[in-house]
Amino acid sequence: MSTADAKPIAPAALHVGLLLPSWTAAMDGVTPRAGDVVALARLAEQVGFDSVWMSDHFFYEPYDDFRVVGVELPQELAGIKNGQWECWTMLAAIAQATTRVNLGTLVCNTGFRNPALLARMADTVDDLSDGRLILGLGAGDFATEHRAFGYPFDHRVGRFEEALAIIAPLLRGETVTFEGRWQRCENAALTPKAARSGGPPIMIGSLEGRPRMSRLVVEHAVMWNTMLAFGDASPAAWQRAWAPIAAACETHGRDPASLARHATVGVNLTRDPYPVPGAQPFAGDDEAIAERFAAYAALGVGHVSIMPHPWTAAGIERFGRIIEQLRA
Repeated sequence: MSTADAKPIAPAALHVGLLLPSWTAAMDGVTPRAGDVVALARLAEQVGFDSVWMSDHFFYEPYDDFRVVGVELPQELAGIKNGQWECWTMLAAIAQATTRVNLGTLVCNTGFRNPALLARMADTVDDLSDGRLILGLGAGDFATEHRAFGYPFDHRVGRFEEALAIIAPLLRGETVTFEGRWQRCENAALTPKAARSGGPPIMIGSLEGRPRMSRLVVEHAVMWNTMLAFGDASPAAWQRAWAPIAAACETHGRDPASLARHATVGVNLTRDPYPVPGAQPFAGDDEAIAERFAAYAALGVGHVSIMPHPWTAAGIERFGRIIEQLRA
């Protein structure tokens, strides 16, 4: 069979994204400058990625904070502080430096910014990118950075729900008045408005699928994300994460097929240990890794983003060959 006759390993509907390295020592031990992150976004576009993503953190202590994502680090790392470049400033630069890839937040903490301001920021980046933004939102998870930067860490899901009640209608072009326990706005509107009708799609990320967050996914999200890069990236792990979201769809009267599904996974492109202790990433030769993507696609996952090792230009270029294999 010729290459022209061969069927792709994964369907064309499967989108592949790259979480950009933006934090301390992320690039295989090297801390990227802001310009490095933009350059890697351009490279990702060149080698065939469909999307690039920025996470949203300021300042954290991995030894303590990473427990929320299931990572137990060795005692000698206690007290070490990390940080990363601010995601919206970076996305504005990336929007101008690229032309094709979607760009998004994975995910933006609504507790870090006034929700009406966040809607204004997202709408601006959507316009800068000619409608390529995916707005990933979440309730926040690292206690250290909230305390360090003066943000409240209590009632996170309640604050998140109120933020959504402002952000979502503003992005649809509505004028919004809202008075809640934590959030308020009065006759707020986005003027001028980005050209894309309806605004950027909202993606909500959740870690544990608890009932209240699952309900908010069902009520507000076009896409749902689960972060598996720090743990088990097997199809079975994805199914466990999806189960409470699917149950919430049934409970709240939404067709689960209407909710796009996105997973973020680790990919080890070397024979060395993956740098996150306890993680079970995609691994092996190019074909083996491509087959793991195909398994996700078979489960109905339409978007898989990666944290590769090495998280460098060389790793991104190497993964470009896997993208070619997925679509050959």
